[in-house]
Amino acid sequence: MKIVIITPILYDENSPFNHLFKDIIQTYIDNGHEIVRIVAVENYGEKAYKLGIESDKIEYVEVKRKRVKKSNIILRYLKDTLTTIKMARKLKKIKDADALFEDVGYSSYWSVKSAKKRKLKVISMLQDVWPDNAVMSGIISNGGMIYNFFEGWQKKVYKLSDKIICISEDMKAFIASKGDYENKISVIYNWGYSDELANINWEENEFVKKFNLSSDMFYVVYAGNIGRMQNVELIIRSAEKLSAYEKIKFLIIGDGVYKEEIKLNVEKEGISNVEFLPFQQARLATSIYSSASVNVIPLVEGGIKTALPSKTGVVLSCGKPAIFCFGNDCEFAKVVKDCDGVECVDSINEFYLVEKILEIYNKGIKESNGAKEMFNKLFSRTINMEKYLCVLEK
Repeated sequence: MKIVIITPILYDENSPFNHLFKDIIQTYIDNGHEIVRIVAVENYGEKAYKLGIESDKIEYVEVKRKRVKKSNIILRYLKDTLTTIKMARKLKKIKDADALFEDVGYSSYWSVKSAKKRKLKVISMLQDVWPDNAVMSGIISNGGMIYNFFEGWQKKVYKLSDKIICISEDMKAFIASKGDYENKISVIYNWGYSDELANINWEENEFVKKFNLSSDMFYVVYAGNIGRMQNVELIIRSAEKLSAYEKIKFLIIGDGVYKEEIKLNVEKEGISNVEFLPFQQARLATSIYSSASVNVIPLVEGGIKTALPSKTGVVLSCGKPAIFCFGNDCEFAKVVKDCDGVECVDSINEFYLVEKILEIYNKGIKESNGAKEMFNKLFSRTINMEKYLCVLEK
């Protein structure tokens, strides 16, 4: 089969999706399929976006565009849409194409429409749900004019797609609630960097050495983007309630539009058991999560419907206790229910997060067999690559 992949977003070396996208493309190539990747570049002849894939079965078609600040949503939309329209025109010239594999964004309609006109099959992959994730982040209002505008275009994409891939059961249920799409939805979780569980000793841990962490401390770790969607303030409120415990320290690692505001609030309230560390390279991810006494992954209320943090598989691969603050009644909570050392708690009230942190601290739990089992069952590379291949070939 000849598969067209359209990527209107410029390459970002820090994107947590890079290893996922590389694995998907490589799997399709390894199984005899051809790839034509229409990709946005700032300058012709770039190489980084190729993700190190070398094969005579992949062809690149570059479309030039300018980079736009993520905070400027209107300009981003216009640039992405214009770029996608250009790419849709390129798609028309590709001979013998069979399918379009689309990482759905707010400009995807134009490429999907072009593919359907050529009678290509369309596989739409959702890493998040637009525009609902913008509502969760407080960028736009639910049900307002802007929301309805974007939602209308997204529903056209869902309707035209032959198959939709969601990354969680909660996302599947949410998309299905928007229309008659349930029968075309498959759930495929994002995976870690390999099938292997991370096994990094404290003495050999690069992140531990870099920041001179103490083996006597109990570290509550959050690493990733610090925006409104991530609900890092829930962790800060928990830290304040645990300030009397001298051995418990909270590490907030990363950057984002909300970081400075949160830091100022921490300083203003005199919360001394929180330390902010700068964004770290992706190669240190397993070292960071392995250094944690417990990893915490929070989202705003209802956020699990629109996104499952891509770090989930990597966190679980490290086999340390993990607390997901997604809400008690979500589908993900049912998945982790019987996983020893993995919890899913309320995303609003910090009391539940504090309770679980203290439980792990007081019991001296060092590892989570539940996290390891969950990783092997749902988040391994091989299992999920087989699912992607199955969706394509069916």
